[in-house]
Amino acid sequence: MKLKLTWLLTLLMVFSIQLSNAQESQITGKIIDPSGLPLPGVTIVVDGTSKGVVSDFDGVYSIKAKKGDVLRMSFIGMKTQRITVGEASTLNITMSEDLESLDAVVVTGYQNVDRELFTGASQTVKAADIKIDAVPDITRSLEGRAAGVSVQNVTGTFGAAPRITIRGSSSILGDTKPIWVIDGAIQEEIVDISFQDLVAGDINSLLSSALAGLNANDIESFEILRDASASAQYGARALNGVVVITTKSGKRNQKPAFNYSSEYAVRAVPSYNQYNLLNSQETVSIYRQLASPQVGQITNTGVVNGRTGGIYNLLYNSLEPNEQGVFEVSNTPEGRASFLQQYELANTDWFKELFRPTPTQTHTLSFSGGGDKSTTYASLGYFTDPGWTIADRVRRLTGNLRNTFYFGDDDRLKVTTQLNTSIRNQMAPGTLDRESDQFFGSFTREFDINPFNYALNTSRAIRPRDNNGDLEYVRNNWAPFNILEEVKNNYIELNVNDVRFQAQLDYQINDNLKYSFLGTARYASSISDHATTEFSNAAGAYRAADNTIIRDANTFLFQDPEQPNTSPYVVLPVGGILRNSRNTITTYTVRNTLEYKKRFKDDLHGLTIYGGQEYRHTDRSSGFDTGYGYQFSRGGTVFTDPDILRKAILDGDDYFGYQETRNREITLFANATYDFDKKYILNLSGNYEGSNRAGKSDGTRWLPTYTVSGRWNVHRENFIDNSGVLNNLVLRGSYGLSALIANTASNNEAIFRNQVTDRLLISDRENAIDIIDLQNSGLTWEKQTEYNLGLDIGLFGNRIAMNVDAYYRDGKDLIDFITTSGIGGESIKLGNFSSLETKGIEFQLNTVNVSGDDFKWNSGFNISLLNQKITELQQEPNVFDLITGGQFGNAVGYAPNSLFSFNFEGLDSDGYPTFTLPEDGIDFQSTDDPLSYLKYEGATLPNVTGGLANNFNYKNWDFSFFISFSAGNKIRLDPAYSSTYSDLSVFPTEFINRWLVPGDEEFTDIPVIPSTQLIQRRGTTDSRQIFNAYNYSSERIADGDFIRMKNITLGYSLDKNVVKKLGMTRFRLSLQTTNPFLIYSDDKLAGQDPEFIRSGGVAFPITRLYTFTVNVGF
Repeated sequence: MKLKLTWLLTLLMVFSIQLSNAQESQITGKIIDPSGLPLPGVTIVVDGTSKGVVSDFDGVYSIKAKKGDVLRMSFIGMKTQRITVGEASTLNITMSEDLESLDAVVVTGYQNVDRELFTGASQTVKAADIKIDAVPDITRSLEGRAAGVSVQNVTGTFGAAPRITIRGSSSILGDTKPIWVIDGAIQEEIVDISFQDLVAGDINSLLSSALAGLNANDIESFEILRDASASAQYGARALNGVVVITTKSGKRNQKPAFNYSSEYAVRAVPSYNQYNLLNSQETVSIYRQLASPQVGQITNTGVVNGRTGGIYNLLYNSLEPNEQGVFEVSNTPEGRASFLQQYELANTDWFKELFRPTPTQTHTLSFSGGGDKSTTYASLGYFTDPGWTIADRVRRLTGNLRNTFYFGDDDRLKVTTQLNTSIRNQMAPGTLDRESDQFFGSFTREFDINPFNYALNTSRAIRPRDNNGDLEYVRNNWAPFNILEEVKNNYIELNVNDVRFQAQLDYQINDNLKYSFLGTARYASSISDHATTEFSNAAGAYRAADNTIIRDANTFLFQDPEQPNTSPYVVLPVGGILRNSRNTITTYTVRNTLEYKKRFKDDLHGLTIYGGQEYRHTDRSSGFDTGYGYQFSRGGTVFTDPDILRKAILDGDDYFGYQETRNREITLFANATYDFDKKYILNLSGNYEGSNRAGKSDGTRWLPTYTVSGRWNVHRENFIDNSGVLNNLVLRGSYGLSALIANTASNNEAIFRNQVTDRLLISDRENAIDIIDLQNSGLTWEKQTEYNLGLDIGLFGNRIAMNVDAYYRDGKDLIDFITTSGIGGESIKLGNFSSLETKGIEFQLNTVNVSGDDFKWNSGFNISLLNQKITELQQEPNVFDLITGGQFGNAVGYAPNSLFSFNFEGLDSDGYPTFTLPEDGIDFQSTDDPLSYLKYEGATLPNVTGGLANNFNYKNWDFSFFISFSAGNKIRLDPAYSSTYSDLSVFPTEFINRWLVPGDEEFTDIPVIPSTQLIQRRGTTDSRQIFNAYNYSSERIADGDFIRMKNITLGYSLDKNVVKKLGMTRFRLSLQTTNPFLIYSDDKLAGQDPEFIRSGGVAFPITRLYTFTVNVGF
C-alpha cells in the first residue's frame, strides 16, 4: 500500500511539473505610441517577480509568462499599463500618454489640471527649449519666450534679478514682479527690494533673484499664469501674475540613468569702438583748453590741492626733484609739452586693463531612476566664474535630492520629499550705496570703482603704469589712486547659504476623493564683508591732510563742533574700514487640501471640487556694523579713534543697525469646475485670506477674492468638420478679483527708532525715540479686477497652433503716499487712493513647417502689446522723480514710472542750455505743477515685447536661433555734461561740435565748456543745475526699441547605434553664442545697451557669450 502511494505521488509531481511547463509560454509583441511609432526601451516585468525585459529599437519584446500572469509595462511619459496573459501568445500594446508628465496638463502649483478643462490664460515653456547655456540664472532665459512677459536685463551681474513683469505693472509703489513658485511652494527673495533698488547697483541687488540658488539644469518646465482665473488659487498674492516652476524627477520603473553636462563659456571684452568717446589726443586738446587762461578750470592751486588730479597733477609732481634730487621734467614750455605729449598718445584701453576673457564653467551631474514603488532624482551642480573683470568672481555649488514613494497595492498613498541646497561665494567691487542729490539733480556714489563705469568715465589719457612699468597714481578724494591697486584693497565678499526642504503627501481616500498635504521649510542667509584696507584710496581719503587748503576741503576729516575754531583733523589714523552686513530669511508653508473628482452618466458630466487651507510664515532679519581702524595687514588688530564714531553720528551715518520683519498670511480657498461632455466648462473659485501687513481692522486685514471663468471646446462639436484641418478651436473667458499687499505696507503697528538727539554739545544730547511711521489701521489690500477673452486654434494636427488673449485690468485701492493735514501726527502717509488701468493683447503662433524623417523645422512667434494709464493719484511728485523715471515719479494720465524731461529750447549766447521753465527757474525739488513745463517722453516699461524662434533638425544635427524684441519705452542717455571738468574727465565725441564762440548757438546744441569767469557771472549753483538739467533734458532721450539676436545654437548628437555600442544613452556637443549682436537699436544710444542701466556699484551689463557644451548620458 505504501509503495502504491509513493508511485502515485511521484506521478502527480511529474504531471504537475509538466503541466506547469506547458502553461508557461513565450509571449511576444510590439509596443507603439498613440501615433503608431515603435517605443524602444519600454520595461516589461512579470508582476510579483524579478523577471523582466526591455523592448528593442523596433518596440519588439519577448518574455516568458504563463496564463494569468500580469505584465507591467512602463515607459517615461506614458501611463504604466498592466496586461493579463491569456491564451494569445502575441500581445501588441499601444501605450497612452501620461497626462501628469506631458503638455496635456496645466501645472498651477496647487493642481494639475487637464488642459482641455483649464479656463485661464497660461503658457507652458519647457526649460530645454529656452535654456541659455552658461547663464546660471534661468529667469533671464524667459526674455521674449512667453507672451505677456516682459524681461529687461537692467543688470547682468550674477545674483541680480532682471526686471520681470507680467502684463505690465500692477502696483504703483508696491511689487511689480510675479510670484515664483517651485514645485508648489512660493520662493521668496532673501531681501525684498524695489525696482529702484535693483537698478541702483547697490550690494543688496545681488540678493534680488529668487532663483539664484537653483540649478538651471534641474528645471523641467515653466507655467506662466497670466490672468485672474489661471492664478486664482493664489488669491491676494497673484496681482502680478505667477510663474510656476516644475523641477525634474525620476520616473517609475526607469532604469538608473546618469547624465553629465559641462558648459564652458567665454565672454567678449567690451571695446571702445562700441562707444562714442574721444581718444586721448582729442581729450588732451580739451584739457589744454581747460588749462588755458581763457577757461581757467585747471589751475595750479587746483592741481596741487584739488579733490582730483590727473595728468596736470602728474606734471606738477614731475617738476619737483625726486628722491635723488633730479628734476624729471624741465620747467620749460618744451619740457611741459613733451611730458603732456606722452599722455596725449597713451590712448589707454581700460577695457583691456580691467576686463578679461576668462572662461566660466558649469558642471552638472544628475541621477534619475525608479522602481515600481519609488523614484529618485538627484543632482550636484557647480558653477565657477573667475571674473569678467579683475574685481569680480563667483562660485556656486547646488544640490538637489527628490524622492517619491508609493505605498499600498493600489498606490493609494504617495509621499514626495525634496531637499535643495546652494552655497555661493561671490566677489564684487567695493561700493557704497548710491545716493540722490535732489538739489543739484544728480546721482552720486562715493568711491565707485566699478570697472565698467571706470572704463567709460575715465580719460584714456590716464595710464595705469608709468614708463618704467610701475603703477602710476593719479589723485582722487585728495589721496593717491590707481584702479589696478584699488580693486585689490577695496572689495566685497558675499557668502550666501540656502537650504529648502519640502514634503508632500497625497492620499487617495477613494476613487473620487484625494487628500494632500504640503509642507515646506527654508532658511537662507547672506553675509557680506566690505573690506576697505589701509592701502586703499578710500582709507587714504580719511588721512589726506597735507596742508590747510586740503584739510578745510576734505569732507572725510572731522570738524569737532565743540571746537569750531580748530582745523579738521584725521580720525582714521591707521587701518581701514570693515563693513559687515547680514540678511536672513526663514519661511514655512503648511497646506492641506481635498480634491473631489467624478464623472457622471457615462462620462457626460464632470465635476471637480478642490479646497483647502494654507498658512505662510516669513521672517526676515537684516543687520550691519562698521568697524573703523581694522588693520588688515596686521592680523586684524583694531585701533579705533572714538572721534570717527562721533563723525559718523554727526554725518547721519549709522555705524550699526538691526531690524526684523515678520509676515504672516492665512488663506482659505475653494475651486469648482463643471464640464458637460468636455465641451462646456465652467469654473468658480474663491479665496479668503488675511495678512498682518494690512491694518488691524477686520474690514482691511481680511479680503475675499474670486474668479468666474468658462471655456467652450468648439472642436468637440458635431458641426465642426473632422477632416483633419481644424483639430482645436477653443473660446475662453474669465473675470476675477485679485489683490496684493504692497511691500511698502509694513506699518499695521507704529514703527519707532531709537536715536540720540542732534545737539551741538555731547553733554546736551540724550536718548530719544523717533517715530518712523504711525499705526495705519486703515491700510488695506491693493485690488485688481480683470477681464480676459481668449481664442485657441489648432490646424492640421496642431502643426499650426495659435493663441490670442485680450484683457482689461482695473486696479483700485493702490497704495501711494498722500499729503494730509497732519492730524494724528503725520502729514505724509500711505493710503489706498490710487487707480491704474491696463489694456493689452497677446498673440502666439507655433508652427511645424517641415516634419520629415531626416529634416524637421518648427517656428515660434509671440508678441504682446499693452497700454497703461494711472487714472487716480493723490501724490504730488517732484521734478527729480519725474525726470529720472523713479518709483515716485508718477502722474495721472500716464503709465507708472514714466519719463519726463526739461524741454530743451537751445543754447543762449553764452552757450548755456535753455529750457521751458517757470518763473522760479530750475528747482529739482519742486512739486508746484511740474507737468506744466516738463515734456512727457514715454514709459520706461516697454509696451511691445516678443520673440521669434526657429529650430532646425537634420539627421543628427540641430540648429536654432532666437530673436527677442522690445519697443515703446524711452531711455535716458548716460549723463555726460557738467559745468566743471578736470584732467580726469572723459568726453563724448559730440564734444567736438560744442559751442565755442557767440553765434554757434545757431548751429549746435552741445553746450559750452564755461570759463571760471562765466561760471561766477552766471552763478556756481545755477550753472551746476543748468548743466545737470541738460543731462535730463529732451535732448538726452533715446528710444528703447531694439531687436536683438539673442541666441544661435549648433548641436550634434552622436548616432544612437554608436552611442549604444559605447555604453551610453546619449552624447551631444553644441556651440552657442548669446547676445551676439543688436539687429536694431536707436543710433542715439551710441553703444549704450538699451536694457542695461549704468549705475555703477556692482552692476555690469550683459555681453556676448560663446559657449561649448558637452552632454553625456549613461
